[in-house]
Amino acid sequence: AAQGHKFERITLRDYSDINVKAGSEMIKERGLQDVASFTQANAFEAASYDGLQDAYTLGVVSGLFELFPDNSVVRTALQGFSSSVKSGGYLIYTNQPWHPQLEMIARALSSHRQGAAWIMRRRSQAEMDQLVENAGFKKVKEWIDGDGIFSVSLAVKI
Repeated sequence: AAQGHKFERITLRDYSDINVKAGSEMIKERGLQDVASFTQANAFEAASYDGLQDAYTLGVVSGLFELFPDNSVVRTALQGFSSSVKSGGYLIYTNQPWHPQLEMIARALSSHRQGAAWIMRRRSQAEMDQLVENAGFKKVKEWIDGDGIFSVSLAVKI
């Protein structure tokens, strides 16, 4: 936490039961149960955001959207984030507009989808920013590595 600032609530969500169990154990080990929780949820199901309207001042989505080629599921997730983040709150999102090792990754790593090849869906930064804007956010800042592989952007909810 920033110096002198205490978080009211941190909610972590993941599709994988294994990740939720491990994350919950880490929260417990650090004595953060009073402010942090880890729940199992599917970011691509609109119903998973029920009851979270205007619940947060910050949402973070990282390393997720490139796993799914279909923009309709990304739109569902971004709409869920939009409904969950208060007006004036923020969304931090990552993107991989380019990657030099796509073929190696596809052949060497298996995805979360029953061992299918891990074929990442690269989106141009403009495409990703448009998806975020269409969900009700305005991009205010971007950081990208020197090779143009990974970006992190900050957007404010309008």
